Amino acid sequence: MEKYNNGFKPQSDISSRNKKAKQYIIIMLIAFLIYILGFVYFALNIQYKTDYPTEKTDAIIALTGETIRITESIKELAKSNAHKLFISGVHRQAPIEKVINNTINEINKLHNPIYNTNNLKAKIEIGKAENTIENALESAIWVRENNIKSIRLITSYYHIPRSKLIFDKYLPNTLIIYHPISLSHTDFTSIFNSQTLYLLFSEYNKYILTYIWNITGIEANTILKIQGQL
Repeated sequence: MEKYNNGFKPQSDISSRNKKAKQYIIIMLIAFLIYILGFVYFALNIQYKTDYPTEKTDAIIALTGETIRITESIKELAKSNAHKLFISGVHRQAPIEKVINNTINEINKLHNPIYNTNNLKAKIEIGKAENTIENALESAIWVRENNIKSIRLITSYYHIPRSKLIFDKYLPNTLIIYHPISLSHTDFTSIFNSQTLYLLFSEYNKYILTYIWNITGIEANTILKIQGQL
């Protein structure tokens, strides 16, 4: 007892602490392994192209990010694959009108009979969401107000899993055709390209965070930023 009072601890107490430390390390290693395996599964199951490239829908919804998402959605609209296009998530400083005009001009130069640019701009509406959850919220409002029953959702291939997670929740009665688009030819050939790997890893973390927000209902607070009620 005298040694204990002078700063020494019984061997059993030290062993107990070491045991807890080992258990903590094992738990952390298991969690890290699950995290890495989850990323591998996420990366290998990315959808690179749509299963229904020619299916017609009532409307097209494009989620902004890369400009190619907007140009692709306008081309799909020009093919008469839908009656309306809603571009969700446009920052107020984004040159959206310039992108729309340039895309229509490029289509006209092609003289391709599959495209019809007559009154194309009149069929395009623009939203103001700032993230994927708000994309889904304002899209749900737009779908309801326009009595839309089916949509083609266009976004980058890596963004599809997170979009599905949210859009399936907020548009449960709407038929959604997910239309992933590639950023470059390397997207299809190697997920282990350093740039692609970083992109997927970043999106994987966002997916996990969105999943947590989704099941806890935290994302519902963003409704306050969107005009209208769901």
